[in-house]
Amino acid sequence: MNFPLANNWTEDSFKELFQQQHMTVVLEDQSSIQADFYFLIDKTFDMKQAMAIGFILSENIFLSYLSIRDNLFVGTSIKEKDKKKRLNDLFTYVSLPASVLNKSEDQLNTFEQIKLQLIQLLLLEKDIIIIDDIFQKLTISQRQELLPLLQKIAKEKQKAILVLTNDIQIAESPYMDKIIKTA
Repeated sequence: MNFPLANNWTEDSFKELFQQQHMTVVLEDQSSIQADFYFLIDKTFDMKQAMAIGFILSENIFLSYLSIRDNLFVGTSIKEKDKKKRLNDLFTYVSLPASVLNKSEDQLNTFEQIKLQLIQLLLLEKDIIIIDDIFQKLTISQRQELLPLLQKIAKEKQKAILVLTNDIQIAESPYMDKIIKTA
């Protein structure tokens, strides 16, 4: 499998990709996105660094036997008494109505799934968020809401956000701090 990002891969390039408080976009052709996504997963596990890395995918990643609320807290050490306040704060932060918690997993739309994944990664305190090519499944208004939200998370929560996409409009949006072209 061809990994376009692997062609120039060094430890310095890894650090450059994942600068905190930055949104970096990797603009590449559709056939390379999935390969590079898996390449980044492999590299992040190989690196001997103390960075917590999370991933946002376009498909539902929640465990079907848990409620949405319980799914959000999988892997966290947040005390039960603090969970409600943390959730309320994050739902407000990402502009998601708490009523989403009453839905079943199959009733969630793609945009709600993405925002729930963001909430989960913020609860898990991930330093780096790698985003698969999720924008194709979103409407224009959802994209216009998501991009500034991602930038806000990068700046205010001091996260490094890496977006893999083949969409030139996403790559050239004013919300991206850096563009890496592999195609």
